[in-house]
Amino acid sequence: MGGSSRSSNKTKNVTNTTTTTHNTSGTAGVSGDNTGVVLSGVSNSSVNVSLTDHGAVTKAGELAELALTSNAEVSKSALDKTAEVSKNAIKSVSDSNHENLQVLAGMSGQQAKQNSANLEALRELAQAKSDGGQVQTSSQMVKVVFAVALAAVAVVYLGGKGT
Repeated sequence: MGGSSRSSNKTKNVTNTTTTTHNTSGTAGVSGDNTGVVLSGVSNSSVNVSLTDHGAVTKAGELAELALTSNAEVSKSALDKTAEVSKNAIKSVSDSNHENLQVLAGMSGQQAKQNSANLEALRELAQAKSDGGQVQTSSQMVKVVFAVALAAVAVVYLGGKGT
C-alpha cells in the first residue's frame, strides 16, 4: 500500500470592529424667573454666548426719571390749583357770611324798633286799663270843650260884626 498523503486547511478569520459610542446628554433645569441660558447636547464645540438688553435698562431708567418728573409737575400743579380753589371758597364763604350778618343786624334793628312800639302800645293800654280810661277820656273831653269854646267865641265874634 503504499503512499502517504497530507492535507492542511488553514482559515484565518479576522474581524476588526471599532465601535465608538459617545453619548453626551446635558440637561439643565431653569426655575424661578426663567432667566439664564440652557445648552444641551453640545460636545466638542465652542459656544460663545453674549447677552445684551440692547439698551433697555438705560431707556427704562430714562423713562422712570421722565415719569417721576412729570408726576412731580402734575402734583405741584394740582396742589397749586387746590390752594387757589380753597382760597376762593374761603373768600366766597366769608363774603356770604358778612352779607348774612348785615341782614341779621338790619332785621335785629327793625325788630328792636317794633318791640319798642309794641311796648309803648302795651304801656298805654295798661295805663288806660288801670284808670278805667278816665285819663284818656278826660284828655279827650278837654279837647272837645276847648273846641266848643273856640267855636262859641268865633260865633259871638263873627255874630257881633254882622249887626
